[in-house]
Amino acid sequence: MARLLACAALLIAPAAIAQTDPDWNNSPAVGLGPLRLRAQSPLAILRLTPTPETPATLAQGQWGLGFLTSWNNYFDVDPERYTIDAETLRLTLDGAYGLTTRLELSASLPVSYRGGGILDRFIQDFEGLLKVPNQQRKQAPRNRYLILIRGSGGQTFERSGDDAGWGIEDATAGVRYQLARGTETTPAVTASFTLKFPAGRQTALFSSGGYDVAAGLSAGQRLGRFNLYGSLVVMHYATTELVGVRLKPNQLSLFNGVEYRLSSRTSWLLQTLITSPGAEQFGDFSKNTYEITVGFKHILSPSWLIEASVLENLFIFDNSPDVGFHVGFVWRPARRASGG
Repeated sequence: MARLLACAALLIAPAAIAQTDPDWNNSPAVGLGPLRLRAQSPLAILRLTPTPETPATLAQGQWGLGFLTSWNNYFDVDPERYTIDAETLRLTLDGAYGLTTRLELSASLPVSYRGGGILDRFIQDFEGLLKVPNQQRKQAPRNRYLILIRGSGGQTFERSGDDAGWGIEDATAGVRYQLARGTETTPAVTASFTLKFPAGRQTALFSSGGYDVAAGLSAGQRLGRFNLYGSLVVMHYATTELVGVRLKPNQLSLFNGVEYRLSSRTSWLLQTLITSPGAEQFGDFSKNTYEITVGFKHILSPSWLIEASVLENLFIFDNSPDVGFHVGFVWRPARRASGG
């Protein structure tokens, strides 16, 4: 009898574990969702750019909190226009609330540190291992903090050395509406609207100084153990000039992601983010940015999820980070199972 009970327990245990796993996304069309990492271009972090979100809203009355970090190393150099040699650590606290079964409200506030950092030697050694020629980086002082921008009208902006430090960036508020919940054979679709308003210091380049708005559509579809995600967002900006650089009033963001469900609690993700040019006739900042991210998500408990990833720039290397690291924690109160 003891052996029979032990066998029964082994058979029941996996099902019990699966039942305790939280329904993080409230839709059979999606998995654990994309990595929540927005575009990390030096210009993108000043203006409103979208954070990839799972195309599913919170349940009515449900809260969610996100604790997101990103650590980026920049070496973007155009000798006639700009030198951005810096490292940033960004901490973002965001919250969301399910107002109805389809409508979700959210807000976020980031703070960041900007300085010389510690990653230059690691990057140089890694590039040397791969035989990547990068003489400009090799000739520059290691772990230097220098932001030098020469505007089109002869205006020069510079921050270095003692200017390193912490600052508040611009805050955002948003709303998402679930157009289609989705099934295992039909996609989940959400529409979003986001507002960014000034909170940081424009003179220190912690803010673009204006109100930005964005609107877009996101979709997700399950394909066996895979989930596909995509979004298209259009952004409009009030500020079209910054430190002598003319900026475009509108940009587009195109996101694509693939999630592989390793188990009910763990997923691997590969995603790409393309952002249209943000500046007028200003070197590589007048070209698209291409960022690729590889990472994972794991449910730690019914209320906690962790995600981590590594970001690399693609194709164009002087308008985005050389390398970036991201870690995030998401908390949602576990929902009680309905009684029967």
